[in-house]
Amino acid sequence: MRRKAFLANVQQILRDSSLPDVQPHDSSLSSSSSFDPHDLVGQFSQQAREVKSEVHEVISHKAGCQRVYDIFSSHKADKFISWADEFLPIKGINHGIVQRGSQLQDSFIPYGPDERRETQLALSDVAIGITGAIAGLADTGSVVLTCGNGRGRLASLLPPIHIVLLESHLLLPSLSHFIQLNPEAATLSSNLVFITGPSRSADIEQTMTLGAHGPKELHVILITKDT
Repeated sequence: MRRKAFLANVQQILRDSSLPDVQPHDSSLSSSSSFDPHDLVGQFSQQAREVKSEVHEVISHKAGCQRVYDIFSSHKADKFISWADEFLPIKGINHGIVQRGSQLQDSFIPYGPDERRETQLALSDVAIGITGAIAGLADTGSVVLTCGNGRGRLASLLPPIHIVLLESHLLLPSLSHFIQLNPEAATLSSNLVFITGPSRSADIEQTMTLGAHGPKELHVILITKDT
């Protein structure tokens, strides 16, 4: 089909199409004071596991730290990238991992082409990325991340294993609740991401493949106490 005919066809379809009726705003959404986030732990964990996330429920920061060490040990991970400690709920965890023999890589990507390529090559074999989260959505098992200084995007995108440190008081019933409580979330950060399970794609022969465009494993360390 020639370009002009193609564009004319698109224009005709747009003229003839109609948008569905907009549903009225549901003013009955629970406010943050009308639900207990800790009551959402079971639902969040179940939904997250259904989308192939691995959820590790722990009752303290110390137990969460040990679970992270266990993941590093089981994967024999010697390199990792991470958010800065000030943005993680388990303080000192990066230092603790380094003390156990893994190397914390700088994930800042320089602007110069030569330095950029050199840094990218150095990060190509990083095994694990560690981030925090600003919320967890119980109805889908999703975690919500924002990025900025000290909260690099690569930690959740590049390594084959992504570990999210999430405190249970940050759980919300749904995306609607998150938007209601954080109406400016999309404008206050350079990047707002909703992650639902490991990266997946069915582009090739409609066969679901994990890790095609991002982490193959998503571990959520869900801290239910010490909060």
